[in-house]
Amino acid sequence: MESVRRLAPERLLEVADKHDIRLEVCAMIADLEKQKREPLVLFSNVDNLSGEPSEFPLLMNVFASRAACAVALGLPPEQAGRELMLEFQAREARREKPVVVNAADAPVKQVRMDPNLYFLPVLTHHVADLGPYLTMTWCARDPDTGVYNSSFHRCYVRDPNHLVMFFERRHLWDYFMRAEERGEALPVACVVGHHPAYYLGNCILNGIAEDEYESIGGLMGEPLRLVPSETFGDELMVPADAEMVIEGRVLPHQREVEGPFGDFTGLYGNPGKSPVVEVTAITHRRDAWCMDILAGHRDHRLLGAVPKEGSIYRKVQAVVPTVSSVCLPLSGAGRFHCYISIDKRCEGEAKLAAMAAFTGSELIKHVVVVDADIDVYDEEEVLWAVATRVDAATDISIIDRVKGSRLDPVHPGKDWGSKLIIDACRNDDIEFPDRIAVAEYRHRRAKG
Repeated sequence: MESVRRLAPERLLEVADKHDIRLEVCAMIADLEKQKREPLVLFSNVDNLSGEPSEFPLLMNVFASRAACAVALGLPPEQAGRELMLEFQAREARREKPVVVNAADAPVKQVRMDPNLYFLPVLTHHVADLGPYLTMTWCARDPDTGVYNSSFHRCYVRDPNHLVMFFERRHLWDYFMRAEERGEALPVACVVGHHPAYYLGNCILNGIAEDEYESIGGLMGEPLRLVPSETFGDELMVPADAEMVIEGRVLPHQREVEGPFGDFTGLYGNPGKSPVVEVTAITHRRDAWCMDILAGHRDHRLLGAVPKEGSIYRKVQAVVPTVSSVCLPLSGAGRFHCYISIDKRCEGEAKLAAMAAFTGSELIKHVVVVDADIDVYDEEEVLWAVATRVDAATDISIIDRVKGSRLDPVHPGKDWGSKLIIDACRNDDIEFPDRIAVAEYRHRRAKG
């Protein structure tokens, strides 16, 4: 708890009153959101899944504002727009190879507890969820190349020793499918608490051949410290400075029902059969706290949006060097909408920028490209550009049957859908009028 207080004391709200992990904790976070309040919240009086007082406090709402994401990277909170995007882009390019430490020097190895999930304060988030879900990141090693992936995957707590994991069909799913083809289980580990920059690093858009432990280190500004796992030794290295690590193996050829669960879309995902994780070990710090993300709310959406903006900027800059800013707004659940500003030099560049963004993240459905005079972090300005600079017949393009998200409610369970491009830049063939401007106001105070 002391480490949390040192992290951001002015933003920390400590809740000592008893709160039920079944719905009540998340109800409070949602109520703060309605009040436009964005503190980190530390619940010190919650039960575990066995109904007994939890020895682990619960930290939530860590990424509920762009300012919080800026502070996590050591930036002033006011640099939460374009400056933050450029910082992500710069740190992503640096990368840091991780370093390995002994178990004696790894805080996460201070306590080895029974691998029983019911000792943890795992939340039931929404009223129609199947049950309690872990919402934190999972790390795994490519069974062929040895590079590491670390990414968020929701996991239903089936019983004290098993989880059911939902996969988007990306890197960890690819790892598991290759292991399953050989009849092998895939070693995995869940990181249930770490520095906020660690989790932001998990959301950078890497290719499958890129080691995400290296990109996380680059974002944190120092090599990620690793230690051999309890169950798999050097075969699976885990973050040494985590608050808690849950180790396990994804079992081949086993599927069980997972869902419904309220996800980033703000909607419940339909039930479906997903792989089973057998829990093999749990280690933690002596004074460990657990962490959770309230799916489908600001915390979840901004965590998934802000780091990706730098990655998409890099993709767009490769083909349109005059790109100014990229924003994945809350209105698109932090995934589906993308706003890009460019200093357009010729017709067609807006569409080129949009197509580059689609290659950066398959979750993007709708891209709006605007001129550099539009602030993409101000949605009112973006929509004004759409209203005043778009002709529907010439400036809107639709691309059909493109890979998307399985959670997209308009094509449930499918991996593909349509993409939309809106070119809201001024048309070079039209002499657009100038934007209105007012004089600078200089207030004259009366003397005496």
